[in-house]
Amino acid sequence: METATKTKEIKPDLYFCDSPGMVYLLSRRDISKAKRKTIRELQKLDYTYNLKIPFFYALWIGSAILFLNTQSIWLHIPLYFLMTCSMVGLSILMHESNHNLLFKNKHLNRWTGFICGFPSLVAVSAYRTLHLAHHANTGTHHDPDNMENAVPKSIPMVIFFYIFLFVGAYLYLFHLMIKSIQLADQKMRRQIITEYLLIVSIFTALFWFLPFYIMLHCWLIPLIIAAQLTNVRGLAEHGLTTGDNAFTETRTVLSNRFVSFMMSNLNYHLDHHLFPGVPWYNLPKLHAILQDEYKAAGSSVYTSYTAFLVDFFKVSMTGYIPDVRLIPEHLREDVCG
Repeated sequence: METATKTKEIKPDLYFCDSPGMVYLLSRRDISKAKRKTIRELQKLDYTYNLKIPFFYALWIGSAILFLNTQSIWLHIPLYFLMTCSMVGLSILMHESNHNLLFKNKHLNRWTGFICGFPSLVAVSAYRTLHLAHHANTGTHHDPDNMENAVPKSIPMVIFFYIFLFVGAYLYLFHLMIKSIQLADQKMRRQIITEYLLIVSIFTALFWFLPFYIMLHCWLIPLIIAAQLTNVRGLAEHGLTTGDNAFTETRTVLSNRFVSFMMSNLNYHLDHHLFPGVPWYNLPKLHAILQDEYKAAGSSVYTSYTAFLVDFFKVSMTGYIPDVRLIPEHLREDVCG
């Protein structure tokens, strides 16, 4: 890498690596001017990709209608999965709206984000309040999304990770509501309260006019499954990483094309954190551009969520160590020499 000589060499603390080699402590400034120029081109918005929003709603509604008109459990299981994928996909596009990556118009961004977020009980203004602070303070004590800060010292961190893996999304919904109101200014606080009142009103009407059977199978059960998938994604994004370094404080999980499509490439999470102004459809291109930097910094890039979970469970049996980073085996071989 052409700028690596200007950066600090460090010997990282890594799981499953007794004798780590040297890697570079990089920042965004170490990315060459030519690459940064190319990355700026990737920040241009293409509104045609917003058609994914009606696609996810159509997939959800179509799967729900088919579910309600069939009796076969062998068909119901994949239909649950498709409804779940739709809810996860919509919530991630809500995330895009917080970075103004759906539309340039802030009002259109907000209300499109609301349309994407309310099925998951997320008020977009609440999420925006916490999420922008999360990007500005990733992994620090000022990061409102760093749930590790709230863990009492009497609870082993590895136990917290298991709690997060199973109930993290539910805890986050309450955390989001309370913390966002605390952090927001008066104008944003009004927006947050307005949106939560709208969400309550929408679901009150849905439960009033629709039979509980429909709400149970077409919303609540997919929501619960979506929460579990979100827990895995959240743990993979920031669990067992090293803070105070833009190239190591979060993780990318490449996975397969289906997962990347349904998640709108948010699995390219390291790439997103480095350049949050790049819309979801250009994140794979960004990832390809930064390969040299990732290798030099020893960034954590997994090829699948299964591989990450296997390593996570190995760590839980070996013992959690604060500020020690987990990277996949094929990268450990390079870093450990």
